[in-house]
Amino acid sequence: MADKRDVTVEVRVPLSVDDRALERPGIVRGWDSARARRYAQAVVAEIEANAGQFDDCRVKAIALDGGIASNAGAGVATIVRALRRTCEIEEDAPVTMRASIANVSGATMPFFRRARVSRFDFEMLSLNPVDFTVLNRVDNLNDLPIICDHFLHSYANDSLGFVFAYGHAAPKGSDGMLNVRRTALAAARSHASHVRLVRCAGAMAVSDEEAARQFDEMCSVLVDAGFSTYENGLFARPGKEDRFELMRARGADSLGFGAGAVTRLEGVESVNTNDFERYCARSADFAAITESVHSVEARPA
Repeated sequence: MADKRDVTVEVRVPLSVDDRALERPGIVRGWDSARARRYAQAVVAEIEANAGQFDDCRVKAIALDGGIASNAGAGVATIVRALRRTCEIEEDAPVTMRASIANVSGATMPFFRRARVSRFDFEMLSLNPVDFTVLNRVDNLNDLPIICDHFLHSYANDSLGFVFAYGHAAPKGSDGMLNVRRTALAAARSHASHVRLVRCAGAMAVSDEEAARQFDEMCSVLVDAGFSTYENGLFARPGKEDRFELMRARGADSLGFGAGAVTRLEGVESVNTNDFERYCARSADFAAITESVHSVEARPA
């Protein structure tokens, strides 16, 4: 039998209670547990409809993103369980999840553990109290140590990641450069093994020049603290680079599930619809949810 191809899996969960700082296209805003359950069921239906289609693939890394994936709650475990039934997944394949600390509790953590989430990328946006309350309208900054110490036990493992915003206006009376510097310094003092910097958008955004200065300031602090930058906007402690991102950067084949997901195999790329309602209603029907199919040039390994 021919060797299997190594692939990544991206599951997109385009849910966010409040996305005004990033303004991501296709995001469905607001908290609705019934909607989250319906979406998780739709993703499972898409995965199961593809049973047998990827028997020649071996999954090396899984990313749950596209929004705040932890908003799916117990559905995270249901989705990953369906993946494990449908695809061959390496035993050590990391599972990373874009998350909110507001979603972590005694009720949800068992499901995240069942999904074998290996790193929680908390979309805090800031760790500086001055601009945290402007950028993050969902989480309570005071809860972060409790989540890290008592749920993740991040002092003993590499399960903590952060997503921070840069390129945002400073609250009145504060210094924007000092604000982002303090966030980077707080991350450097934490047990985080991975940091992602994302540019602010919409009404909160500043000029390209100011955004670049903020990015460079945060980058300098993180690198001085021992992080390395290995892709644009991605920083990791030594040896803790994200396998999913490394494989994506070198053009590895990838399976995508969810609204807006992209599957790339053998030079052909198929893109799912970003229409949330259409996806939920027809997710098991490839023809109904496929927005486009086209050839792509192979990237150098």
